[in-house]
This record gives sequence, structure tokens and C-alpha cells, in this order.
Amino acid sequence: MRITRFLLPGLVVALGVVPVLAQPRGGPGPGYSDLVPSVRPAAAEEPALAVPPMPMGRPSAAVRGLEQMIVPGAQPASVGADPMSTLSGQPTQYAQPGHPPGSYPSPYYTDGPGCCGPLGRDGRVSHELYSYAGVNFTLGNGLADRLSTVGWTVGGGVHTLFFDASHTSAWTVDFGGSYTYNRGVGESEPTFLFLRAAPVQNQLTGGFTLQPDRFVLSAVRGIHRSSFNFAFGRDVWLRGDGSTGGMTGPNWRVGGWVGGRYGTSHVDVVPLDEVNGYARRQNVFHGITVGAHTTWDVPLGAWVWTNGLRVEYGHDWTNLVPPLQGNLHNINIQFTTGIRY
Repeated sequence: MRITRFLLPGLVVALGVVPVLAQPRGGPGPGYSDLVPSVRPAAAEEPALAVPPMPMGRPSAAVRGLEQMIVPGAQPASVGADPMSTLSGQPTQYAQPGHPPGSYPSPYYTDGPGCCGPLGRDGRVSHELYSYAGVNFTLGNGLADRLSTVGWTVGGGVHTLFFDASHTSAWTVDFGGSYTYNRGVGESEPTFLFLRAAPVQNQLTGGFTLQPDRFVLSAVRGIHRSSFNFAFGRDVWLRGDGSTGGMTGPNWRVGGWVGGRYGTSHVDVVPLDEVNGYARRQNVFHGITVGAHTTWDVPLGAWVWTNGLRVEYGHDWTNLVPPLQGNLHNINIQFTTGIRY
């Protein structure tokens, strides 16, 4: 009886309270932001913001340039100031008019308005590709007497120029090649020459036996010479800067060189004791050269067009047609053209 007396009132209270709690509440929600899911009714009020919103526009610190933020103790620079001068604390010495607002020359562009100018005491190094063609005059005794006075020559090469700091003169190194042909006087002035004799085959062994050279009255038909050339020289420009990119207009150049050459040569010979005979003697030759040139240089943007005239003296040592003395004195007059970059 005692237990029933306590449980019965509690059961009645529970049956009355549970339906009331289960009913939906019609009033506005508390607006807690930590409820999941965080969905408020449309009529719910916005909660108060704990932090005021950011103002419109950039903060003043974002507008300041690099020069106002890094140098300690520096005065705020005006908008558009040169950051290089602000960072270094020194006035800019290489600024030039004509740059767009907010820009400045690169300190690494040493050929232009850079900070340091050309490195070292010297100037640029340029290269020149050239070709030439002209006439060749041979002088001397022996073989030279059996050649016509005028021949022709062609060639070309690479001309490397090491400019001085003023860019009005340069030391040069030259590598190239050339070919020269001189026609012989033929049968009008024949001479006795040693010519190679064909080896004789042994019918029993099948081998070949070399024969001694023949001493035959022969006519010289012509001589061919091909060589590798090298030279060292000096060039001077008479109208200011002669470097690529530094020329402001056409320029006149003069220069000279000394060098040498090494190559191969052969002589075409007609033995007069044979009908329609032909013989050829070949040997290496070497020589020295001394020359001078002048060119008219025209700047064409990133390269320079050169045209001019060169005169060269050379002496070649060879032993092509014994017993004739084969050394040759040469004078070359050539027209030249090329590009420098």
C-alpha cells in the first residue's frame, strides 16, 4: 500500500508533462549557432556580430610599396618612386627619361642604362661571317713563269672581334678557307719535268713494281690550291662606335692582319711524248699572309652588313714540279661582303 501511494501520483504527473513537451513551440527559436543542423526559420532574427565587418577598400598598408615596408627608418616614399633607390638608400644614377610610370631599368642590363656599365675594361665580343672573291697575281721564277699572270680566288671565314671599351677599335682573330686557280701557259712554254710513271704488274706473282720517275718535256695546264687560313689583326672604326647595337648610322672601318695558311695543291700537266696524255702532281703547301682591308658598315637592326675591299700579299712554299722552283709570291685583290652580329 505504501509503494502504491508514492508511485501513482508520479505516474499521473509524467503523463501530463510529456505531451506538453512533445508539442512544437510556436515562438521564435533561441538562435543558437552551434545547433546541428544550423537552420533557422525564415522569420528568425540575425544574431549580433561579435566582430565588426571589414571596412570597404584596401588597408593603407597594402597601398604602400616595397620601399616603404623594408628599409627601417626610411621616410615613406611617394607613389611611383624607384624601389631600387629606396632599398639601396642612394639616388638612382641610371634612370633615364622615357620609361613608363612605375618601371625602372634592370641593373643586369649592363649594355644599357644599368647600374654598373660594361664589366671590366673591355667591350663587347662580336662575330662576323664573310666571303670574298677576286683576282690573284703570281710572281716569281720557276713555276710562276709557267702560269698566266692573272688567276682567281674565292674564300670566306669567321671574323671574331674583341672590342675595346670605347667600341671604336677591336683586336681580331680570323679562321677561314680559300681556293685559288691559276691557268698555265700550256704548250707555248713547255719545260722538262719529273712525272710519275705507272707501276708495272708482274705476270708471275701478280704484284706491282714501282718505276722511276720520267723526265719528260711537259706543258703546265694549271695549278689548284686549297687551304685553311688563320690570321690576327686590328680593326678601327673612323666614325664612332662600330659595335652591333651601338652604331647610330653607317660607319667606315679600316684594318689589317698577319697570318698563315696550310693546304694542298696540285698541278695539271700534259706530257708531250703522249697523245692526249695527262699527268698530275700533288703536294701540301704552306704560306704566310699580310693584308689590309676597308669596309663600309651599315647597321640593320640586330646585325651589321659589311661591304668592302681587301688586299693581301702571300708567299707559298711548295715543291710541286721538280726540278722547277715551286715557291710562289701572290697578290690578291678581293671584294668582300658579310654580316656582323
